[in-house]
Amino acid sequence: MRPGRILTPMNDNNSASAIFAPLWRRKWLILAVGIVAAVGSYLYYRREPPKYSASTEVYLGNGAEELSHVSSGSSGKKGGGVGAPSTQAALINSSIIKEAVQHKLKKGKKGASARAALKGKYKAKAPQKSEFITIAGEARSARGAALLVNTVAQEYAKRQNERYRRSQLNAIALARRQARQAEAEGLEHPTSKAKGGKKGGKKSGASAALTAATLQNRINQLESNLTISQVAQVDVAKAKASKLTGPHPKSNAIFGFVVGLLLGALAAYTLGLMDRRMRLLGAIEAAFETELLTALPAVKRPIVRRDEHPAPAKSMREALWRLQSTLQVGAPVDPGHNGGSRAIPRVILFVSADPGDGKSTLAAALALAQSEAGERVALVEADFRRPVQGRLLGVHGQQGLADVLTGRLTIEEAMQEVAVLHPGATVGATQAPGGAATTVLEPGGSVSVLVGTPGVANPPALLARETMAELPRTLAEHHDFVLLDAPGPLQVSDAMPLLGLADGIVVVARLRHTRSTSAARLMQLLKRTPSAPVLGVVANGVSAAEIRKYGVSEQYRRGLRQRLLGQ
Repeated sequence: MRPGRILTPMNDNNSASAIFAPLWRRKWLILAVGIVAAVGSYLYYRREPPKYSASTEVYLGNGAEELSHVSSGSSGKKGGGVGAPSTQAALINSSIIKEAVQHKLKKGKKGASARAALKGKYKAKAPQKSEFITIAGEARSARGAALLVNTVAQEYAKRQNERYRRSQLNAIALARRQARQAEAEGLEHPTSKAKGGKKGGKKSGASAALTAATLQNRINQLESNLTISQVAQVDVAKAKASKLTGPHPKSNAIFGFVVGLLLGALAAYTLGLMDRRMRLLGAIEAAFETELLTALPAVKRPIVRRDEHPAPAKSMREALWRLQSTLQVGAPVDPGHNGGSRAIPRVILFVSADPGDGKSTLAAALALAQSEAGERVALVEADFRRPVQGRLLGVHGQQGLADVLTGRLTIEEAMQEVAVLHPGATVGATQAPGGAATTVLEPGGSVSVLVGTPGVANPPALLARETMAELPRTLAEHHDFVLLDAPGPLQVSDAMPLLGLADGIVVVARLRHTRSTSAARLMQLLKRTPSAPVLGVVANGVSAAEIRKYGVSEQYRRGLRQRLLGQ
């Protein structure tokens, strides 16, 4: 980078502002993604049928409780032998209970509640160290949810109680068989002395009678146990107590909006990483490794018509005057000659890294601004592929640069004059001998243009002719400035023969358009190719806020003052 640089970027690409810059630039995209996600979520869940949840509990220790009231110790195992709660919860969730529930719902009353319960689902859970099992269900109606969990609890309780009843009936049948056997043994061994003088007959008959009496008591106890329910449903579910679990369109829309913002931010950040276009003035200055000469504001029509004459837009005048003053101050064209003394570059080549950077428009606008300051400017359009200077400056002749290079016309015959508007400018005042002040007006400048003729067969070969090498110096003899408008050297090779013909090169870049990779390639090309020194870079399409944020105006005035004092 040259020591004469006058601007220091105020924005660091590694700072937080640079990191969040892609997000802020695409804030409307992020917001749009969030709104679309919110609207989509709302509409989707708005059409979803409602879901209600209900719950009930079954108590596994009901049988033990009832037995404790009838006879203490009649059931030695807590829970009446039902089993571990976790095992019973797994049984409720198994297909055995599910099929029984579906069968009962199908056989029951037909209605919306039954249909909702059939389409619903449930889940049983057993907390640790608890004899309660919670059955939670979900259905499309409050009545359906309550009906579902109640039916599950009833079917499970019915199955377990029937199982317990069968076990009690089997125990009663066994006890009765044993009692009949004891009675039979008592008849075989009566209480009187048996024949043969044996003394054990009385004892055997009493023992059989005692056993029969004990078994009869057990039978009575077992028969009383038949009325006991081992498992009982508690906290029966009611439709009024069912809760609406979904959908919640508004809540889902808010959640969708938040998720959409996150996805939009991720997409914006990814696009920012993939986007190589330079969006900061500091990035342009750093990419081209040279100073920022001026920043042109973004305007729809850079060159307008005033009184049928082309003129720069009013919003661009200050930036063009700044560029004009910078070029008049000069640059170290030959650092090794005369100790690096400054010389005013009279032949200036305009190049850009990418098409559409506004290079040709800048050259035309600068020529008009210089002519308003009284300068004689020659504009040479060395672009035969996409010539635009004739349209920008309002000249319609067919002759141009190709005619001069091929020898068909002389420079004077091919050159076209631009009808420039010359507003009278007061440049000073002198004191007349009689004491009256005399105003001095500077004569108006001129703009002459050699337009690029389209349809040239081999533009690089034509521009490489000796006639082209002599043309800038010939024009410089009769003009104050010679501006060369060349095509981008990265796109075509037309500009390569022109790089060494100028006193200085001005690079043009457009904010949010020129890519950093193209800028680096252009600077590498200029470094390894014999060419004129790069005077600086002109940023195009810059907003007023960005210009103030970067501080171009204040730093420019300070740097220009230092240049003038050091000249």
